Amino acid sequence: MYRSSDKGEALSSISAFPSTKGVLSIAGLKVFRVYTDPSDPNAMYVTTRGQGLFYTYNNGDSWQSVTAMAGKFLYGLAVDPEDKCTIYVADESHIYKTDDCSRTWKMIYTEERTSERFVALAIDFKDNKSIYVAQLGGDILASRDAGKSWKTIKRFGFYLQQLIADPLTPGRLYLGTYRNGLYRSDDQGKTWSDLSYGEGVFSGGKEFYRLILNPAKKDNIYWLCKYGILYSEDAGLSWSDYKLLSPPGSVNIYAFAVNPKDPKQIYYTGTILGENNTHVRSTFYKSTDGGVNWVTKKLPTNTIPNAILIHPNDPNVLFMSFTTFQ
Repeated sequence: MYRSSDKGEALSSISAFPSTKGVLSIAGLKVFRVYTDPSDPNAMYVTTRGQGLFYTYNNGDSWQSVTAMAGKFLYGLAVDPEDKCTIYVADESHIYKTDDCSRTWKMIYTEERTSERFVALAIDFKDNKSIYVAQLGGDILASRDAGKSWKTIKRFGFYLQQLIADPLTPGRLYLGTYRNGLYRSDDQGKTWSDLSYGEGVFSGGKEFYRLILNPAKKDNIYWLCKYGILYSEDAGLSWSDYKLLSPPGSVNIYAFAVNPKDPKQIYYTGTILGENNTHVRSTFYKSTDGGVNWVTKKLPTNTIPNAILIHPNDPNVLFMSFTTFQ
């Protein structure tokens, strides 16, 4: 994990990990995803590829680990928007819950099918007892009683990748699929709309990398895909693309962020992978005029950047995470 206090001009490692053996380091973590706490702007959670769960309550100045999650590959995490001590996480086949800020955990669901695994978790901003989980093979499960009981509410029949609850439109969910584009539900998962925009418009536009919501502007969403970076200002009904320095489809874009206080300030990373997804190189891009012009910067590590986050109260501060492979 890295942090910048000057809008990405300089990035410094934030890796202090206090322990009984002294101050250790989380440098070298294989970060899978980074999650923010909707009620605490200084809290972040990092899920990893087989190294468990880490969190910070002080903007990354120091980190703590969750003993109960040690050694796990965690695919999803969601923090209750009304109670920061209630957190749900999912590994390959289990969902866990804590209601005492990670002191104790209990398993609340087990997937018995060896062909399935969880890919994402979300908590409804309309009703914090409504929990959703997406499975790789295409199923969406929901609990309406904070994880006590579950039912399948949708079977898509194709690979799913990301599920996000919209904080600015309670009851709305966005679902990113692996190769079938983007879907939206406005009624807590009962019905879904296909937001696909046609391969003829943006070649590779249905091939998923990331889905990101603007936390400060309703209906503004960003779709990172094989084509490049697409954005919508009407919740996915229509789409435009940012004119990047690299041609469409020439780089993999895993990290992206927009300044919530100034949408003309945009950040992203472009990554080139070699055979067997080996990392060749990555570049950091920054625009202050809405993508008309871009500045490139060298990254502080030769691993793959996979997330950029901007502090909600101070847009000068941004965070970037890295992993060894996608």
